[in-house]
Amino acid sequence: MSASLGKRPPRRRGGGGSALLLLLLLAPAGLMMMPTSVLVLAGLAPTFVAYLIDRDPEKSAALTVGAMNLCGVAPFIVRLWQNGHEMSVTLRMLADPGTWLIMFGAAAIGWLMYFLIPQIVAAVMSLRSQSKIKDLEERRGMLVADWGTDVMGLPDPEKAEPAGLLDPETE
Repeated sequence: MSASLGKRPPRRRGGGGSALLLLLLLAPAGLMMMPTSVLVLAGLAPTFVAYLIDRDPEKSAALTVGAMNLCGVAPFIVRLWQNGHEMSVTLRMLADPGTWLIMFGAAAIGWLMYFLIPQIVAAVMSLRSQSKIKDLEERRGMLVADWGTDVMGLPDPEKAEPAGLLDPETE
């Protein structure tokens, strides 16, 4: 065995240059659409927090919370665009506690989904497995009733086993 097999190649941190490029492209758009940018940055605060604290490389918490959070922010973006896209409209929306309740409430639903859905899926899979085990045991019982205990494949203590078949260590 060579020494290089046990070592992993150095991990590259990708996206550093692309994140800077994205920031350079989005900064002018954010300045031109300042009222929307302020609303989105304020409303998506739970998503940014989820991204920072999520240790999963796939960032599943950030994706779940972010999708729901965006659903909570989107109606206010539409309302802002319908009401003239002015900073005064944005500030009026952000001064309303109902706006915060809807935006952050949607993010809270995202957190609930992130924590509860895996548990629900695990419970359903466990129930399915238990049902499958029960069905297989019933089928085995029917086979034993029809064919006898020979179909179970249990070793017969009266029959001699050829050496080495059951013991993997002897070669």
